Amino acid sequence: MFGFGKKVGPTIGLDINSQTISVLQLEKTKQDLKVVKFASTLTPPDIVREGLLSDPEAVGQAVRELLDSAGFAQKGPKPVASIGIPGQAVVIRLMPVPKGMPADELNDVVRQEAINNLPFSVEEANIDWQRVPGTVRMDPDGVEREDVLLGAIQKVVVESYQRMADAAKIKLGRLEISSLAAVRALTQSGSLGKDNTLSLIVNIRHDATDITLANKSVPLFSRSVLLGVETCLEAICRSINVGVDEAANILPKIQLLGVPTVDPRLGQAAQVARSVCSDLTAEVGRSLEFYMSQVGMVRVDQVIICGAGTSIPEIDQFVANRLNLETMVANPFQGIVYDRGQVLDERRAHHTMLMGLVLQADWIREKTVEIDLNQELDGEGGGGGGGGGGDADEEGEPAEEVETPWFLPAVGIGGAAALLVLIGWAVIAMVVVPGKDTEIATLDNEIAEAKTRLDKVKKTEGEISTLETRRNILQAIVRHGTPISILLETIRDNVPQGLQVDKLRFEGTSCVIGGNCADFTKPAHLTINLLGSNRFTTADIGYIKRHKDHPGTINFQINGTLSPDLNNEVTEGPNDGPSLDHQAALPGSSDGRLKVLDFTASWCNPCQKMKPFVEDAQKRFGDKIEFVTVDIDDPKNAALVAKYSVNTVPQLFFLDQSGNVQTHLQGFKGTGEPIISACESLSKVASSSSPR
Repeated sequence: MFGFGKKVGPTIGLDINSQTISVLQLEKTKQDLKVVKFASTLTPPDIVREGLLSDPEAVGQAVRELLDSAGFAQKGPKPVASIGIPGQAVVIRLMPVPKGMPADELNDVVRQEAINNLPFSVEEANIDWQRVPGTVRMDPDGVEREDVLLGAIQKVVVESYQRMADAAKIKLGRLEISSLAAVRALTQSGSLGKDNTLSLIVNIRHDATDITLANKSVPLFSRSVLLGVETCLEAICRSINVGVDEAANILPKIQLLGVPTVDPRLGQAAQVARSVCSDLTAEVGRSLEFYMSQVGMVRVDQVIICGAGTSIPEIDQFVANRLNLETMVANPFQGIVYDRGQVLDERRAHHTMLMGLVLQADWIREKTVEIDLNQELDGEGGGGGGGGGGDADEEGEPAEEVETPWFLPAVGIGGAAALLVLIGWAVIAMVVVPGKDTEIATLDNEIAEAKTRLDKVKKTEGEISTLETRRNILQAIVRHGTPISILLETIRDNVPQGLQVDKLRFEGTSCVIGGNCADFTKPAHLTINLLGSNRFTTADIGYIKRHKDHPGTINFQINGTLSPDLNNEVTEGPNDGPSLDHQAALPGSSDGRLKVLDFTASWCNPCQKMKPFVEDAQKRFGDKIEFVTVDIDDPKNAALVAKYSVNTVPQLFFLDQSGNVQTHLQGFKGTGEPIISACESLSKVASSSSPR
């Protein structure tokens, strides 16, 4: 009658997205953690959209079928399911508050913060909060402060998960933010390093990507962007005109950094995926820049990639090259006993969030942040779970009332408590309230300063966007394969004084030049000069007009057609070091020597790390093999870079006497052994082909 001995169902983790539904159950033994059950199935179409449940009952039926196949019996206690909520569906706020603030006061502060910042009514929201461990510091006013993390979600979203749980015949447990669950899993696996190790966690989910900066196990900043695996699949579908299922089969076969494939569809798919990954990496960089604009410069020690996006080949190397940061793929199953036939090695990183959902707090040595959105804000503060008090048991039966003989003493104690309350009220009115007014004024100043910094960040983002556009234009020019140094030199030499060119676009043999000037005659002079250069067959003014906001500025556009003889020209210039005769380096022509082409760049950190290994190989094989360093930023190497389709560095091409590529190495391998091995193989090929 007291509820002793009631059985509680097993705790499970559920990852529900538009592509798959996965379930995981762990067990704590004396020695380690062990996977008890794991199962995954494809999600029926159109029942999960943008990470949320569009048809809760249908999702519940799919979950029930998955649990049945995994061996969860419908009889007995219901499983308690912890479910990850996508970051874009949750409002997250990090608030500095005085250290040691009582829970009831902090509850009021959290509620006011929610009223001021939520895009929906507080009455329509489920809210939870928790103090962030390890964030206590002294502010300039001498007040000790700590951070509190606030999470809020609309009740209608929670209700959809409750309907799903009812249909699946399970009990709804925690609803946790996907980024926090990923941090917990990586903390347990030991991937987040020691104290003061800054990790940038990029959880590439199907519908979006969570970008989280964490100091060991403590999240400092989190943001979700609507770029995920689905974005990449949709782009591939549009580009090569295939269905989503076929695009999903193609994605693991593409090469983000490799030599272009002979299959044109795979090459086109790789180009599209590379563009999406570039956008995603740019968002990661912007997120880090925004955080540093708020707190100052920080040094990120590592980037950890997890989620479904790890199925994209070479994604970690791609991110490492773009951000120039050490990058790794997550392994949330590190230190956990599991059946490798159930959880495939190549899909371990997919289940990072799922692992975090099922881990219990006392299983992890480090304290992590837990936000449970399956509750409403109450007077007990955050992190303690919600969902009702202790006046009724699980079946709804009222607790038994017990008479007490201590009535008179209780009255006396109550009177004394009332007196203490009056004294406390007087202290608050005369001492605490004035102090709070000072704190409020300080917070107002901090908010004003933060708004000023935010305006600067927005301005910087605009400048970055402009630079990105210009960079994309230049990359398109280089990839086009035209001897661009000649063309750029021609345009530069023929631009009249007082005319500014800020736009160039090349499509096939057509060229578009745009810019501004202060004199209507300047564009006409540029047109005449281009026609006189013999590198343009046509050059006409597309438009010329005054800027509507700046009448003193004239905008113009010139449309031209490139000369068909342009590709036959070769740029001549001084040779400042070991270089390569371009004609001899191209396949099909040779000066009869073995060659190693080392494509590199001065700004490339992996190139600098690999340089000593290349020099060591040159000392060992220099009498047989000519080592040629090719700087991809040098204009005279443009044709060579285009011929070998080099779009990332470092890359090594090993050529035989006929100029044929025998071996190709891409990226820094951490050791010189692959270079030595490739040189030995090249020497053997040369020996076997030489006349006896």
